[in-house]
Amino acid sequence: MKILLAYLCHYEDRHNYYISLLPVGLVSIAAYLQSKGFEVTLANFSKRGYRKALKDIHALRPDVLGISIFTHNRVDSLKLIQGVKKDLPKCKIIAGGPHITFLTDEYLKRCPEIDYIIRGEGERAFSQLVEQFAVGRFPAVKVLEAEIIEPLDLLPAPSSFSGATIDVDFNEQYKHIITSRGCPFHCTFCCSPVFWGKRVRFTDPSKVVEELVLLYKKYGIIYFTIRDDNFTLKKSHVMKFCELLKKSGVYMMWNCQARVDTVDEEMLTAMKYAGLEMIQYGVETGSERILRYYDKKISLADIKKAAAAARKVGTYLSLYLMVGMKGETRGDVRKTVSLIKQILPGDGIVSPVALYPGTRLYEQIRQEGGISNATWFERKEAGIFLRNDNEVRVWMKELLTMLSTIREKSWYREADFKKHRRVMSKDCWVTDILEGDYWLDEERYVAAERCYLKVARTYPLNPWGFLRLGKLKFREGNFAEAEGFYREVTKLVPAYYGGWLKLAESQIAMGNRQFARKTIDEALKLNGFDVRVRNLAEILKKIP
Repeated sequence: MKILLAYLCHYEDRHNYYISLLPVGLVSIAAYLQSKGFEVTLANFSKRGYRKALKDIHALRPDVLGISIFTHNRVDSLKLIQGVKKDLPKCKIIAGGPHITFLTDEYLKRCPEIDYIIRGEGERAFSQLVEQFAVGRFPAVKVLEAEIIEPLDLLPAPSSFSGATIDVDFNEQYKHIITSRGCPFHCTFCCSPVFWGKRVRFTDPSKVVEELVLLYKKYGIIYFTIRDDNFTLKKSHVMKFCELLKKSGVYMMWNCQARVDTVDEEMLTAMKYAGLEMIQYGVETGSERILRYYDKKISLADIKKAAAAARKVGTYLSLYLMVGMKGETRGDVRKTVSLIKQILPGDGIVSPVALYPGTRLYEQIRQEGGISNATWFERKEAGIFLRNDNEVRVWMKELLTMLSTIREKSWYREADFKKHRRVMSKDCWVTDILEGDYWLDEERYVAAERCYLKVARTYPLNPWGFLRLGKLKFREGNFAEAEGFYREVTKLVPAYYGGWLKLAESQIAMGNRQFARKTIDEALKLNGFDVRVRNLAEILKKIP
């Protein structure tokens, strides 16, 4: 029995980095099915669109198609499902994901092409279903309620999947790690507590670090992002993770998402020692009144305290902000602007308040007659927002402008790094790298080299010092030294395609085209998805 697990975003979103990647949950299902002995192909059709996807599926002729449906990709996903059922009527189509989980009845009425719907997390439910298919049983019940998996350690790591793939860029895909499921909070705009459950389940930190070591050695991933709803929810989990990662012998930088009321200076210090470069806080607004509308259960005092702790420790600070809540006014937006000026984030994302099935906000608006479940089939846009007035667009632009202009003031400088060292002590390699980056941007090359050399000498197995030294020497025009540093990176992390790419660029700058061709071929083998690698390989083919 051939199983195809597939995802595609709307074609206009194909260049959106996050939306065009596979959902981590789909990769987890693939790994779980493979561990049960099933033949699985994992496909990301985001760059191809549904017409090309149909051709690929026709050629593969799977017995089972599993597809993830989110609010943003529902239109093209449904087109694909309808096309597959028309072309391959015997193929059993199983759909899951948050959007269809909360609109199950509507999809049952409107989409007869879907044979089964899995509501919630899908590993066990999908496996149990295809086990019945394998013996010729096809349940009459079309909706399966997910079985909560606990402990999460029972699941194989998503990156353990080794089956056939179509357009899956593992170098980017596996940078996204999830270490827990569930959320005890119930913000009005979020469906996570209903989808995963309000009781949070954690993967043992030792298993998470084991997976990261594998990613470092097998795929050369040296930077990752933790996509838990709130990684910092359980302090003991975070502290154990940081302790084990620091002891693991791999050197990776990373970022994560957090609530402002679940972090403190001790935790942030441990996280930075373990490689944390940036933390992203879900702030949403600078108005206490709107925070209550969101039911965030946080205060402005919490936000300011968490931001101050991040800046004191010296991690980069990013904010998630929203505008356009029901009843929000220009006065509320001015308070958000004021908050930005006070807490000095280095970066931020601003989104309009969106309506998602499964959220309290959506249900409230639906009961008031502002939207119906049928709306998702009548309208084609990727998202539906609570407010579509021009004022909200003006507010978004105002906040984005403020985030951009405040960066000049919020970016860490020499005095800040001195303060960071008093908190972190003198042996934090992340501080050295970040300070070196500051000096490099300022074109103070001697100061930058001092920081990078400290990392290279103190932590000779750490690729980051050598990687930055190569960048520095290349910028100075000292291509021979740059080549030496980049070659050291390829020795330390042979699977890291970026090291081979930079090594090839240095060799080209030195005129060593023959060596550069061999080097870029190595990068191409490790990651043929990277545009820079492909372009350089093409250029070298044309040069005599």
